[in-house]
Amino acid sequence: MSLIMPSGRSRRVRRAMGYALLEALVAVVVASVGFIGAARMQTLGMKMNSSAQYRHKAVLLTYQMSDRVRANRAGFGAGSYNNPAIGSKTCLSDVAGCTPAQMAVADMTEWSDDIAGQLPGGTGVVCVDSTPTDGTALAPACDGIGNVLAVKVWWSDSVGGSRFVSVVRP
Repeated sequence: MSLIMPSGRSRRVRRAMGYALLEALVAVVVASVGFIGAARMQTLGMKMNSSAQYRHKAVLLTYQMSDRVRANRAGFGAGSYNNPAIGSKTCLSDVAGCTPAQMAVADMTEWSDDIAGQLPGGTGVVCVDSTPTDGTALAPACDGIGNVLAVKVWWSDSVGGSRFVSVVRP
């Protein structure tokens, strides 16, 4: 009888070792899934942070152009900020010699350079528009109707919206 006991106990120990190994395997799988989920959340958080930084820069750039328009009321009144051309910035270094139209061109040129330098694929337009929230970077949809000046900025973003519009009423 004493010979049977150890072999029965041995079988129970082997069975218990099998369950312990299975439990360890399940624990490793669960932990791995958790770590993969945490890594995915970290990656998504970094993407969202980058997207928020681009949106913040776009807001600042549109407000910057709005302030430039408000500072040049004569240029706004003359329509110089309705789709101004991109040209020379030399007028900015000699403000006394600038006409309001030249200041509008210089403002637009410097502002466009800032957008291209701070936003990926960034473009912008300033125009009179009765429906400022429409349009795309390739077709800004400026209708020239009304007295509202729209400052529109677009950029490339893989997470969210990539357009910001500000309305100027000097």
